[in-house]
Amino acid sequence: MLSILIFLLLLWHFYIGYNRGVLLQAFYFIGSLISLLIASRYYDNWAHKIALWIPYSNPAEGVSIYFFKDLNIFHLDHVYYAGIAFFAIFSLSYAIFRLIGVLVHFLPINYFDDWYYHLAGGLMAVCVTIIFLAMGVSILATVPMPMVQEQLHQHLITRLLIEHCPPITQLIKHFWVNKMI
Repeated sequence: MLSILIFLLLLWHFYIGYNRGVLLQAFYFIGSLISLLIASRYYDNWAHKIALWIPYSNPAEGVSIYFFKDLNIFHLDHVYYAGIAFFAIFSLSYAIFRLIGVLVHFLPINYFDDWYYHLAGGLMAVCVTIIFLAMGVSILATVPMPMVQEQLHQHLITRLLIEHCPPITQLIKHFWVNKMI
């Protein structure tokens, strides 16, 4: 069910990006890349500070994890807090770009009205959605609860987003795992 929901969400965002056009969607895509840069610079300070504010589930006895297997289960809280801080900063900076995008939407941006420009806009919208989804399910993958681990492991799309989504998976591993532990 989760895979179907994610697939429908990706289709919906493709439709939205297709209708927005390539210029506005390129602005949002570049905004997401800049938001990734902003989050990568400032998340580590916040990751240590939010540990007192946001609870983390301690691993139960005998629990197994399906993701981040190369880490000690007792170090997953560092990855969790790094992910929460990174995702929060990314979301806030991307929201600023979305607000600016409302103003860009009022400009005459209908110059590129061929089908392939609309297709490019749809693909950029899907890429931005994949960035959000990969970060979200990767944060959930650090929670050592059997129900959460089983649900994420059962669905192909969530496994692909966590382990095999080339650019974002390497970024998550670099910033959340390698820099924090």
